[in-house]
Amino acid sequence: MNAAAQWRAALAVEWTKFRAAPVTLVTSALLVCGLLLISLASVLAVGGSGAFAAKAATISTDRGWTGLFDGATQVSAVASLLGFGVVIGWMFGREFTDGTATALFGIPVSRPAIAAAKFTIIAAWIGTMALALTAGVLAAGWLLGFHAPAANVAALAGRLLLVTLLTGLLALPCACVATVGRGYLAAIGAVTAVVALAQVAVITGIGGWFPFAAPGLWAAAGGAALGATAVLQLLLALPVAALALWLTLRMWRRLTL
Repeated sequence: MNAAAQWRAALAVEWTKFRAAPVTLVTSALLVCGLLLISLASVLAVGGSGAFAAKAATISTDRGWTGLFDGATQVSAVASLLGFGVVIGWMFGREFTDGTATALFGIPVSRPAIAAAKFTIIAAWIGTMALALTAGVLAAGWLLGFHAPAANVAALAGRLLLVTLLTGLLALPCACVATVGRGYLAAIGAVTAVVALAQVAVITGIGGWFPFAAPGLWAAAGGAALGATAVLQLLLALPVAALALWLTLRMWRRLTL
């Protein structure tokens, strides 16, 4: 088989595994439904009393489209990194954890083709999750009675979509970690540590230049107009993702038992 045929064969097999995996189904449900519930609770708590209302006020004081999207975007910047990281780690570490990695050396499909198929599925899934979350927030706003969209609703939706997609790119290094660590637990530990480091970076004032914190900072700024510096900070996600992609494909090409 040529490279394209190997990729298609690997894609069919990997998709069958991915779509039926409990980790995929549970994470997808939590990312969309869980984030929606948190966003709804936050916007409904605005103007109320109690600890949760006080916490909601730190996200937004608007009880409309802006508040709803602010909550979803800020939560997505953290939750999506964790969720995407867990699934990516499972995707690239499953064979090692299950003890089936030896089978990768006895099939007519190359290991780089398998890794490329995994990345293709992950990219499609991340895009689907970003679109589903954005559509869900729009539907939730309509159900809450926000029937006349705010003038900036398109910008709010675009910000949520962009933050979620950038977060997905920043989760791709979990593929490298799962490969090096020979299992998905290493990737889960790594993404948890990265989230903690992002919080430290924000506290110390260098969060904007720490790629894993930049989308969250922009989300917390309420979608402030992007200057040249902010654009550069957000675009740091691209070289991070590209490096992770290249390193993982290289590792799978040189994979040994």
